[in-house]
Amino acid sequence: MGGVPAPPPPVPGMGGGYGAPPPVPPAIPGMSARTADAVSPRPIPDAGGAPVLIGFLVTFQNEPTGKFWPLRSGRSVVGRAGVDNEADVALHDASASARHAVIQGDPSTGQAFVEDAGSRNGTFINENKIEKGTQRQLHDNDRLRLGSITLVVKLLASA
Repeated sequence: MGGVPAPPPPVPGMGGGYGAPPPVPPAIPGMSARTADAVSPRPIPDAGGAPVLIGFLVTFQNEPTGKFWPLRSGRSVVGRAGVDNEADVALHDASASARHAVIQGDPSTGQAFVEDAGSRNGTFINENKIEKGTQRQLHDNDRLRLGSITLVVKLLASA
């Protein structure tokens, strides 16, 4: 008869079924799939001295389609756009200082740290003020407020 092919024969000793499913390969070589779920993120490799992408800053404030800035290893100055000392992350917001904050990215761990650079209106992480000259670690999904603009921190390797 035409049409549908016959199913494969049952596997002997398996109660008439088609056998056990194949094993799932481990997520990380040398680890079982069960322990791989609890593994911390691996450090981001250094690109031989070249800046390494560690994350992004994102805002939808005054930007209906969103505005994104890459966070790379090393120092990135965050400040008001259109000022002589062009910031790495240029914000179109009058309440941001020309040199508002500095973000330091660590290429070996993917961590990021922010420091207020003496801004006029303050730098806040999740509405907690950072004092001038004090460095604080940024975490994935932190809200970083500089003056009146709020940025969401998205890190590629989050703990």
